[in-house]
Amino acid sequence: MKRGLLNIAIVSTNKDKYSETFIHNYVKLLPGNIHFLYDGYLPARYSFDRGLTGQAFQNYERDKWFNFRKKNSENEKNNLIRTIERYLAKNKVDVILCEYGPSGVELMPVAKHLNIPLIVHFHGYDAYREDILNSYGKNYKELFQAASAVIAVSKHMQRQLITLGCQSSKLHYLPYGVDIYLFKPGNRAEDEITFVACGRFVSKKSPTSTIKAFAKFLGEIPKAKLTMIGDGELLENCKNLVKDLGIVNFVEFKGQLNPVQVAEIFRESFAFVQHSVTTLENDSEGTPLTILEAGASGLPVVSTRHGGIPDVIIEGETGFLVEENNLDSMAEKMLFLAQRPELASTMGNKARQHILASYNLKDNIKTLERILESVVTINT
Repeated sequence: MKRGLLNIAIVSTNKDKYSETFIHNYVKLLPGNIHFLYDGYLPARYSFDRGLTGQAFQNYERDKWFNFRKKNSENEKNNLIRTIERYLAKNKVDVILCEYGPSGVELMPVAKHLNIPLIVHFHGYDAYREDILNSYGKNYKELFQAASAVIAVSKHMQRQLITLGCQSSKLHYLPYGVDIYLFKPGNRAEDEITFVACGRFVSKKSPTSTIKAFAKFLGEIPKAKLTMIGDGELLENCKNLVKDLGIVNFVEFKGQLNPVQVAEIFRESFAFVQHSVTTLENDSEGTPLTILEAGASGLPVVSTRHGGIPDVIIEGETGFLVEENNLDSMAEKMLFLAQRPELASTMGNKARQHILASYNLKDNIKTLERILESVVTINT
């Protein structure tokens, strides 16, 4: 008998974080009845209309929550867990999809108690960063045992999760998908050479390295520009670095932008650059969505051999990769492209075709839907 639409609970730490487009896409586009649980690894809020509105769990069955909490204030977390369980049971949720490993750890007892299949989707820091592995990571082996499926966004992450104790039979490789209708080539002015970087200003994206590499070749191509999109803890450091290097007139900081604005800037740019590195805390990228979006926009990419980036860049055809912290090599590749605009255009066209073939958002959603349906079928 063919079953109807799945009742899917998607669990995430944030509702509107601009850098989590991949989660927003799942909430908005996955077929089924979506219950979006958010605000913390153990979610404090919920939405039954795909994030359009939201309510606190403490307002769900308010009287039960108030009376129980009043008598047992020290058990606030347990109160929240019981309330989440009542919500999931009442709404007959078929499967729980946890975005990030720590959310999976927090929802694991809920899934076990209600006998709901649990899928955990790892994205980056949750699989690598030392503070996370020293806290939530202590429960990962139990999580991998309890989960019906585990999703990794890069092949490097697949290997890491196996090292952490995940059974290979439960692992699915599923990098992000791109909205190919939003991110598409534009009409760049032929005499403009603008490199673009997009992402949070955090250590693992090493925006200072991108700036220093750009400065190294700027003397050879004095008309070149660098546009940087995003915000974060290193933004002020980067602005100060640009001043110290004397290149204020060549670097523009756009701040946080929405996907439509990002796509517009990509269409006007020459190439994409990002110098991702492994941090001292062992934090690492998964597969950066912006690199996929850049390719879809017809931009060649200059980046590092880091995380899932080598999975998606065809070296020498859709972009160039350098070793982490090798700023000279990155500057050389940027200069190589800047001096060969026809080659850059050819590589950008190949990048677009590569994304269309392998990283289409529509196909990504279908694959995730199949994973969800498979674990529900097995559990039925």
